[in-house]
Amino acid sequence: MSRRWSSRAKAAPIDITSSIDEPVAPAEGIARAVQAGIPLARVTLSSDGNGSQPFFDDEGNLTHIGVAGFETLLETVQVLVKDYDFSISDALRPLTSSVAGFLNLSGKGEILPGNDADLLVMTPELRIEQVYARGKLMVKDGKACVKGTFETA
Repeated sequence: MSRRWSSRAKAAPIDITSSIDEPVAPAEGIARAVQAGIPLARVTLSSDGNGSQPFFDDEGNLTHIGVAGFETLLETVQVLVKDYDFSISDALRPLTSSVAGFLNLSGKGEILPGNDADLLVMTPELRIEQVYARGKLMVKDGKACVKGTFETA
């Protein structure tokens, strides 16, 4: 089988799950797609955050089921910038404008006049400092300052 991307693959969406490192780590998969000529607008990055996450012992036996986190999304962005020389804007694109485009979410994914004021402020080390959703401060100094209905204070 050819390892080259076909013209159809260049038009189809590619979703990479950030929490799966085998056979290729997510950042490497995104970098390979870009090197093969796939536009970042066709690539999305997702997680299994808040989904069920099975845990296994060394023999492959299920030990328990937990809840998957979202940390791997930020980690993938950090790796794209630090190890693959992506600009911060390009590293965030699979989490922002690409997703908004595929889901037809008008007013989302880009900082433009008239769009929702969804903003992420990061430290120089690419850690989350502040998050704004529709202009409302949700995270300050890396800590949530607004909680959901079922979250404890």
